[in-house]
Amino acid sequence: MSSQWKWMVRLSVFLLFSGVLGLLHSETTYAASKDASVREMGNRPAQTAYIIGKITDNDGFPVKDVNVHITRETGGEQKQIVKTDSKGDFRFETVISESTDFSIKALAKGYLDSGKNFSYINLNPGGTEVVNLVIFEPATIVGKVTDQSGKPVVGAVIKATTVSQSVKTDREGNYAISGIDNYAYNEITIQVDAKGYVFYTRYLSVGTGSTTKLNIVLQDAADVSGLVKDEQGRPVAGATVSLDNFKTKTDKQGKYSINRLRPESSTISVEADGYIKQTIRVTLVKGPNNTFDFILKSNVDKTPPVTKYALVPLTVVSNGKQYINGFNFKLKATDEVDGSGLKMTQYRINGGEWITFTGPIKIYAPDVKTVEYFSTDVAGNQEKINKMDFVNGKYEGAGSYPY
Repeated sequence: MSSQWKWMVRLSVFLLFSGVLGLLHSETTYAASKDASVREMGNRPAQTAYIIGKITDNDGFPVKDVNVHITRETGGEQKQIVKTDSKGDFRFETVISESTDFSIKALAKGYLDSGKNFSYINLNPGGTEVVNLVIFEPATIVGKVTDQSGKPVVGAVIKATTVSQSVKTDREGNYAISGIDNYAYNEITIQVDAKGYVFYTRYLSVGTGSTTKLNIVLQDAADVSGLVKDEQGRPVAGATVSLDNFKTKTDKQGKYSINRLRPESSTISVEADGYIKQTIRVTLVKGPNNTFDFILKSNVDKTPPVTKYALVPLTVVSNGKQYINGFNFKLKATDEVDGSGLKMTQYRINGGEWITFTGPIKIYAPDVKTVEYFSTDVAGNQEKINKMDFVNGKYEGAGSYPY
């Protein structure tokens, strides 16, 4: 081999060896660089981040001296409060090394704590987040409370929705109730309670931050009282006295009273165990001069009512043929002509809970195995239980009625 050829071989081997070394070096350098990058990311230095914003009222005007509550939610709860300046602006800075969640809430005296005064953000190191919030002013209702003659009602207690404390009218019948949160409730309820007058309720809509004038006229109330006795003149204790939607019971002397009612036509009913119910129509006048006494007659009804049934077939069509797969189950109860009257009818299915019958029910085979039912009259007489046994084809009872 010539010296020139030997030289070319040696040069090729050298170049190949140099290339392998270069490749190994570049991979080692890349791996070291990658490791360094990972270490740098894991040890990223903390940076200052900012939350800035403006607090305005519902008309867009800036609000100063608002307490802006900033709570760090990530990595353990930390709270801090900053205040708005004369332009309603606030600024908060913090040092963080990772993405962090914050909640921001604006609270100020004389303003509502509503849904618009809250925000939730995510802040990155070195970043700035802008949070603008709106705080709402409460509504106020003012006015005067008088009677039907125009005389001021002193000491009337007034309550409004969302306001925990009530207010009272002054010597001139004037009142003012503030702090009403109509942001939470579209309609506010006003209630007025004053002795000697009908309880007053009014529903109204008020604007946020507005003052609404509401003059209230209370109606003179009617007070009802009386005595409930039996035919021998003995007081009936525990009798239920009902007047429209109001109810009370007689005391040991048979006395009752229902106060602060509307002076108008009403119905009074009195009922007690062992006595026939009495109902009268009365006209109430304002004041205490509404006395109504009752003498209850003993209930001589000893006969229970009678309950009959009707089964109306429920059909389905299958393969062109009609089949009965259940029934509409109906009950009809009657009391004797001079009886105390029907009180209720009850039924149960498959020995379950007793249910008051109010209308037809659907029963299907084979789900329903037994049906039982009975009725009770006002005197407390209870009918013997009627029973349908669909499994054994047996029936015990008063029978059916035509339909």
